Amino acid sequence: MNTPAHPSSAWPAAVLVGLLASAHAMAADDPFAALLSAQAGSSGTAAAEAEAPRKDLENDPAIYLQLIRNLQDKGMYFASIAHLDAFDLRWPNDPKAILLRADALRETGHLERAAALYEVLLKGPMAASARHGQGLIATKKGDLNAAESALTRASQINPTDAAILNDLGYVQILLRRLNDAGFNLHKATELDPKNLRAAANLALYYLLDGQAERAEGVMGWYKLSEQQRKEILARAAKLSDRVSP
Repeated sequence: MNTPAHPSSAWPAAVLVGLLASAHAMAADDPFAALLSAQAGSSGTAAAEAEAPRKDLENDPAIYLQLIRNLQDKGMYFASIAHLDAFDLRWPNDPKAILLRADALRETGHLERAAALYEVLLKGPMAASARHGQGLIATKKGDLNAAESALTRASQINPTDAAILNDLGYVQILLRRLNDAGFNLHKATELDPKNLRAAANLALYYLLDGQAERAEGVMGWYKLSEQQRKEILARAAKLSDRVSP
């Protein structure tokens, strides 16, 4: 399904400048305090509780990267890039940090910069994720054949990654390859039963494949909201004249 735009895209420029300036000042003085504040909230109690893991955050790159990943999960990609800058000052050239930076650049529209970083990761332990990122960039550019190729390679490197299989299945829907799409989306939903994006795409697949009852069954099983159902039905209607079983 299409990824929603980041909420900041609708904010007035003056507001964004003020917020970014404030965030930059806090990060410059103490990036660890800024990150812990973003994670724990602004209350005095939360701040006191956040002080305990502070030493771990300052000395353990894995913990710092997880907190940065949490920022990205919340859609705070620009903040994550700022913290990756701070991370690189202490632990440069970490492949996981490079991947997080590439993902953040991709999500903020800096596709060429993201692509260059994914290329760097292709021969290391992050190869599957790098291929995944390449596939998502190709999808954003509308090059669906390149997207399928990259995502297929990613799934070959890491066959049990539900996120990769979901994105591959969705691209195959767009390419009118419904049999392949259904196969990969079924794998994705069984590997990660809580993945609502994969569930929505599986329902979309069933609708386009003329199996409305099964689509309804998937939406009911996952307890999708009325709004989510409407979006899936609307997407199916839009694609139905371009997709054949």
